[in-house]
Amino acid sequence: MIILKKTVHVLAIIVYILIGIYALLCIPMILGYRPLVVLSGSMEPTYKVGGILYYKKIDVKELKVGDPITFKLDDGAVVSHRIVEIKENGVITKGDANNSNDPKEIKFDNIMGRDAKICIPYVGYYVKFINDHLIVSIPLIIILILEFFLSNKNFDIERSENYGTKEEQ
Repeated sequence: MIILKKTVHVLAIIVYILIGIYALLCIPMILGYRPLVVLSGSMEPTYKVGGILYYKKIDVKELKVGDPITFKLDDGAVVSHRIVEIKENGVITKGDANNSNDPKEIKFDNIMGRDAKICIPYVGYYVKFINDHLIVSIPLIIILILEFFLSNKNFDIERSENYGTKEEQ
């Protein structure tokens, strides 16, 4: 039983750390930033594959050539590329690692926001795994419940560890 308690305790600590990391990654959302996992290398070295970048909705009048933006394509895919030209109804973009501009003009309505200047490398792999495998959360919750019940000590007034037995007092 002691081995089981220790194993559950260690697993629970790991789960708490993983939950803490996930929660820390959500803090920029309080300031209006939305997270996005980088899935391709089209913006390397600015955004590494597997990183998390944040973008924030802004007025399209604030956009400038050189701004990295996040936008939605007609097929629903979400992309982050840099503005190379601003036109009357939209923008022309290009990935930093690409040799040519993107083939289609991005309409202003499809722009989700301007990217923050930060990309946290590798953490996106973790976030993507958790988001894609929500069923993983069930065993994690079970581990935390086990930790709670296995670590709680029964308090016996007659025989407390701190104060000894009635006869000893």
